[in-house]
Amino acid sequence: MTRINSETHRRKVVSAEVAADLIAPGTTIGLSGFTGAGYPKSVPAALAARIQRAHGRGDPFQVRVWTGASTGPELDGALAEADGIEFRLPYNSDPVAREKINRGEMEYFDMHLSQVAPAAWQGILGPLKQI
Repeated sequence: MTRINSETHRRKVVSAEVAADLIAPGTTIGLSGFTGAGYPKSVPAALAARIQRAHGRGDPFQVRVWTGASTGPELDGALAEADGIEFRLPYNSDPVAREKINRGEMEYFDMHLSQVAPAAWQGILGPLKQI
């Protein structure tokens, strides 16, 4: 946190678990993406654990996931293994998510990466959670 000079912004830093608790079932979440260095790892893992606990209680819990591009096992894999992704766009390379997509257990839209931001800005894709 010492990298954040603004006190206003520094106060917004929370643990991955607290951040995951802000995400309700059915929420569309936007995450960065583009190779292993460009996507979050801790919050999706905390969210996957929360989803697994909800499913263990018999509560439904899935989210809609938009990313800038490809991610990896810490995001798509963790959420797919937890049966936590209802819908995914624009790109997927995770084998667990791919199997769910191919079996019709996860909705997927293979949109070109360059079209995601303009479609999101114009509201074509629906609302995106802002925290």
